Amino acid sequence: MSLLAALPMSALTLDQDLSVHSADPVFLDLLGYKDADVVGRSFAALILSGQTAGLVELLDSEADQSLELDLRFISARGGSLPASVAISKVADLPTGEARRLSVILQRLDREYALQQMLWLDEALSLARAANWELEIATGRILASQNWFLLWGLSPDDEVTVSQTLQRVHPQDRTLVESAIRQAIDATGAFHIHFRIQRPDGQLRWAECTGRRYPDDSGLAGRMGGAVLDITEQRAAEQALARYADIVSATSDRIAFIDRGCRILAANTAFLTRIGRPREAVIGLTLVDACGEGALTALIYRNLGRCLDQGDSIVEDIREADATAAERDAEVRLFPHRDEHGCVTGVAVNVRDVTAMRDAERRLLQSAAVYGATSEGVLITDASGTIVSVNAAFTQITGYAESEVLGQKPSLLNSQWHSRGFFVGMWRRLLRQGSWQGEIWNRRKDGEIYHQRLTIRRIDDARGKLVNFVGVFAERTSAPDSPHRTEQTIHYDALTKLPNRLLFEAQLEHAIKLGGRKDAPLAVFILDLDHFSHINSSLGYKIGDDLLRTVARTLREAIRPSDTLARLRGDQFGLLIEEVSDGDEVTDIAKRLQEAMRTPIWVHNHLLHVNISIGIALTAGLEDDHRAMITEAESALRQVKRQGRNGFHISTTAPNEAQAERLRYLELLKADLSRGDLKLLYRPGVDMESEVCDYVEAVVHWETRELGAIPPERMLSMANEIGLMVDISDWALESTCRQLQSWLARGLPVRSQTIGICEPQLTQGDLVRKVARVLEENPLVAPRLVLEFSESLLVKHRNQIAEVFQGLNQLRVGIILNEVGLGWTAPAVLQRLPIKGLKIHPTFIAALPDSAHELAVVEALIAMAQSLHLDILADGVRTDEQKYQLMNLGCSRAQGDMFSEPLTAARFEAWISPKDQRRKPPEPLKS
Repeated sequence: MSLLAALPMSALTLDQDLSVHSADPVFLDLLGYKDADVVGRSFAALILSGQTAGLVELLDSEADQSLELDLRFISARGGSLPASVAISKVADLPTGEARRLSVILQRLDREYALQQMLWLDEALSLARAANWELEIATGRILASQNWFLLWGLSPDDEVTVSQTLQRVHPQDRTLVESAIRQAIDATGAFHIHFRIQRPDGQLRWAECTGRRYPDDSGLAGRMGGAVLDITEQRAAEQALARYADIVSATSDRIAFIDRGCRILAANTAFLTRIGRPREAVIGLTLVDACGEGALTALIYRNLGRCLDQGDSIVEDIREADATAAERDAEVRLFPHRDEHGCVTGVAVNVRDVTAMRDAERRLLQSAAVYGATSEGVLITDASGTIVSVNAAFTQITGYAESEVLGQKPSLLNSQWHSRGFFVGMWRRLLRQGSWQGEIWNRRKDGEIYHQRLTIRRIDDARGKLVNFVGVFAERTSAPDSPHRTEQTIHYDALTKLPNRLLFEAQLEHAIKLGGRKDAPLAVFILDLDHFSHINSSLGYKIGDDLLRTVARTLREAIRPSDTLARLRGDQFGLLIEEVSDGDEVTDIAKRLQEAMRTPIWVHNHLLHVNISIGIALTAGLEDDHRAMITEAESALRQVKRQGRNGFHISTTAPNEAQAERLRYLELLKADLSRGDLKLLYRPGVDMESEVCDYVEAVVHWETRELGAIPPERMLSMANEIGLMVDISDWALESTCRQLQSWLARGLPVRSQTIGICEPQLTQGDLVRKVARVLEENPLVAPRLVLEFSESLLVKHRNQIAEVFQGLNQLRVGIILNEVGLGWTAPAVLQRLPIKGLKIHPTFIAALPDSAHELAVVEALIAMAQSLHLDILADGVRTDEQKYQLMNLGCSRAQGDMFSEPLTAARFEAWISPKDQRRKPPEPLKS
């Protein structure tokens, strides 16, 4: 065992010439040397110069003395390590051996030393740098671990300068050899760039500096320096050089940073912005070059995502320019990969987008206004093709954006304006750049509406036409105005066509006008063949949409001046004025049938629809509009008897037509006297419990010759011959007798309603009649409800108040029907003993699509709830209508969805099946 191996601490011995005689493993490990690197080496070469004074005197002294010194040992890993040493002569040496000194490291903090070495290695690693030292005499190289990694060698191998030169690229080898030789000969420094060929085939670029140590430095015979891995920087420079012209010319700021966030390359715009030359920036960290700002913060925040995950980053920042003005900048970070796919750095692109962001903000503001405005907006390209519409456009016209994109605005043409009107419009638009005026257009459902329109042409900066913009607003009154009420009274809610009331008024006016001009006219009654089959098999929603489509198709097949109306159900009326002869009428009928031959798509169903047409064209009937309608209906029945899908022109002579009309009236009188009129019962339900809540009685007239006569037609004829009161009284008495029978047999009829006509009210004995009927049917009073039209409150306000009070004393319920068409003040309703309100069917039929009708329904329900009145809906046909009414607070309704009108026997079976016997209902509170 050697002397040093037995020592408890790090030590070494020196020969008489102050060279190392031996060193213990602890010393070698701390300083990173091998035993051969130290033994025989001058002690002065292991420490910094100027710290060995007194060692020779100590060695020659005969006294037993020692020295304590603070030295700094040079580490093979680079740098130096501090230590306190005790130096003394070695005692008890064999006789004849030369004197030696022992150097004992009394205070060398191993952990501190190792930490210092780790810090140094880490710093060098981050910088991709390494220290090296060359023994000139032997050619041996001592270097840090990073140096070996750069060259692809193992730190455990001995490496010589000749072996290292073999790793240098052949084209650079002469440069490296020459630099080393000149440094050795001239004791000067060198700074070179060269390529290294690693054993794994990789080619790395290195930047190397070195110089020979002076002979008086204690490191005589050696040279040392550092090497830096610049592969990534070189790649960035080559990439930038490849696009040098583009990168230099662009106003974007472009830079490349490595994994240590050091700037390896930057273009002119980047350097100009930070105000520093290229040589002062390259190699600096981003924060040192650019300072702490928004750009630096963004890059450091996202550096990990770019380098580790390979993500590209795009973010905006706001920064001050040279004038301290705030600017918007878009920062893009792109990972840069080497030929092996490894991320070696990040390319930074900074673009000034202030003008772009300002434009985007203005565009967003304009888009918000565009979408929120109540005026319709339509934008076309230069050729007049629609490229954009707003939400108000859809609300006004009924067309969704997807339906009109790529179409021409002529899609909305109502055909009410002449060609000259549009020629003048476009001439003014192209010459002056704008047009403003009023125009009639057509909605998707075929309704013609009046609008105020402004059109402007949009030119680009060069004056080239790029767009036309149209802004329009519907010229209509408020939803609750008298005009709106007039619309509701005279127009069909489903098709937006005139209803029967308006059709008859226009026909009457046309007859008078035609009489003065001696111009004949024609009335067409059009009926869809087998339409009931569509409703029963496909549902009312498809049936309704089919009616809308048919209305639009018929409207397109006639002149704008012709009047098309929906009379009832699937029946339409057409008024053609100033016809020349029967041939023209025949041509019109054929044109209508031809228009209907095209199959119609409705909700993915291809429907084939035929029409039967009855036509009245009789010069002797011009003084009676009802006679003309009767003639057209008679002609229609003739078509149906002949197999449908055709047309027939009535050729009845005037006196014969009048005789036929009188015959209808006589039939009505006879059927009334014989009791051939019937009552049908329309159940009403509580939609929440789906239980029958009430039943309404309606008069039905059907003959073998004429078939079923529409109620409005029958009532019109009854009023004409003075039978309205007789029929209404008969209906009241029959209803009460039937209700008495049901209640006596225990049927659960909660209440029964019957309508009261205006003549019954105005005769003055209604209360007396009701009292007599109730006396004959004692169970009826608490469950009888009489319906009065809301319009009667306005026409007979004083009389109706007296009648209502009398009925209330009889414990008879009172409700107003056809509510929504009139102008009844809530205060009037509150003063009268009214039990409930029934919403007019036209409002219900328009749900859920019409915003105007929905607003009226919501207002009526809210008013009824505030006045504590029952609210009923008439005409419910779809689930959408049902659930919308329930959501609004109306749970009582009647309509085809629940049941068609039933005979008394069928109603009994409907409300009380044969296998179920019900007890009489509890009496209702009056």
